[in-house]
Amino acid sequence: MIDFNLDEALNVAKEKFSLTNISDDFLLNLVHSALSFESTDLQKEEVRKVLNNEYVGINSEKAQKILNQKNAFLRIVEMVKNGIEMNENELKDLHQILMEGTKITGGLYRNVDISVKGSNHTPPSYLKVYDRMEKYFTYVEEGPKDHLLEYISYCHLQLAKIHPFLDGNGRLARLILNYELMKNGLAPVIITADERNKYYEVLEQFKVEKNMNPFVEYLQELELKSLGNLE
Repeated sequence: MIDFNLDEALNVAKEKFSLTNISDDFLLNLVHSALSFESTDLQKEEVRKVLNNEYVGINSEKAQKILNQKNAFLRIVEMVKNGIEMNENELKDLHQILMEGTKITGGLYRNVDISVKGSNHTPPSYLKVYDRMEKYFTYVEEGPKDHLLEYISYCHLQLAKIHPFLDGNGRLARLILNYELMKNGLAPVIITADERNKYYEVLEQFKVEKNMNPFVEYLQELELKSLGNLE
């Protein structure tokens, strides 16, 4: 069990993290890590170039994904700064940003059944997606009760479990994780590709066993690491 004190974490985040001063290095690492989950050939230098508006030698599809990931993160930052609540329309708009310029039409729930490679959990039939998402947003809108990290974790985990879109569900769910962290006074976290197996392991425990505790503990580790990296 990791030694984590929520009040202390909130105080450190308040002191060290600023929504108006997201560092270039943080954005670089965040975008690279988010996309490296799915693309093992993505180099950090490629991300750096695109973020600096240097596109020479960069595959156009890869550059588009980098820009989309950056724009989607900056969107959730703006939402938090302006007190914009996450609802169905905002979630679909966020997905649309992620899918901009790709073959997938963003913002539309899937109309086919899917499976997730490597997972023992099968997402609900597309016929049930609307109902599951309605219940999801009822929970989201109620807000955290006594257990903030459990609330934030569920907002992330349940969205990943429903897998409401054809593509980009993992990246979207991790954006929601950071939205909820920042909205509730904590620092955003980065889940690196090196931690992919651990992340999928705790995600799977929720999907299959409905056990959220391993992810909550993992989130505590991520938050402490993020706070420790802040200047």
